[in-house]
Amino acid sequence: MPTIKDVAKRAGVSVATVSRCLSGGSHVATKTKERVLRAAAELNYRPNQIARSLRRRRTTVIALIISTIENVFFTEVAHASELAARERGYNLIVCNTNEDPALEATYLKILDQQLIAGVVLAPAPGDAPHLTPYIENGLPVVLINRRLNSVSCSSIVSDDRNAAYQCVSGLLAKGRKRVAAITGLPNIYTTKERLAGYEQVLREAGLEIDPTLQICGWAGMEGGYGATYQLMNSANPPDSLFAFNNVMTQGAVIAVQEMGLRWPEDIDISGFGAFKTSHLYQPRLTLVQQPAREMGRKSVELLVEQIEDPTQNAQQIVLNNQITTEATSFLAP
Repeated sequence: MPTIKDVAKRAGVSVATVSRCLSGGSHVATKTKERVLRAAAELNYRPNQIARSLRRRRTTVIALIISTIENVFFTEVAHASELAARERGYNLIVCNTNEDPALEATYLKILDQQLIAGVVLAPAPGDAPHLTPYIENGLPVVLINRRLNSVSCSSIVSDDRNAAYQCVSGLLAKGRKRVAAITGLPNIYTTKERLAGYEQVLREAGLEIDPTLQICGWAGMEGGYGATYQLMNSANPPDSLFAFNNVMTQGAVIAVQEMGLRWPEDIDISGFGAFKTSHLYQPRLTLVQQPAREMGRKSVELLVEQIEDPTQNAQQIVLNNQITTEATSFLAP
């Protein structure tokens, strides 16, 4: 008996495209739809509604579980994910764990009981042992922005190590010698990758990796603010700051302004995550712009492919970041 994968192979398209064509979904080119319908007819393909229902776990609802709604990065991700889900005939619900592994486990339990079709997850700190049983029981899961070594599933991240390397290289190129890192939460993928890029460029430049210049900002604006005060009031303060996310960058800017310092003259500032209001800061900040919308869209595409065809192999996708001084509009299409 032919499968949806057979139709996709004959038509030369993805399984997700076949699913959209056969279910009457929009945003499929006319020629592509004709090719898919012709392939289905030639193979005498008939969708098995019972099997299809089981694959979708009897719903067309997917979940996006994010680690912190405070960060505009996840606003962009959610916006793009919701659009991509609707295009594919799914509804999206968003859950915010506030970086709490216990709350993440609770959400997964509730969603699984509601027969959710699949989950896009930005993991909270830790190894997420609570996630393994759901994956083993066939719940489609795609990790976004952060990877986990403890589970085997698809993931989509950006090249944070290289972006951190480039951003700090730019500070060194301007003559900075004491670059402080306001790091994110420990034991998460993004912090480890960004710290690795930061330390690599210092080593290659022959500069000492000074542990007193690495302070955890705990991912929030208050953390970036407090870390900046602590660094600038130390016996040997830095000449530049590199914050690990946009919220901490904004906290650092507030602290610098309160202390009466100017950038880049007194203290240079750069950080991860471009944000909509960054154009208000003069001079402009150097920021790492992440492909948040692309990550959101692709994560849903990966998830739907797994829902429609559980035999899909796990994929590990890495997208490029950009170094910019321009603001980003997270509501742009």
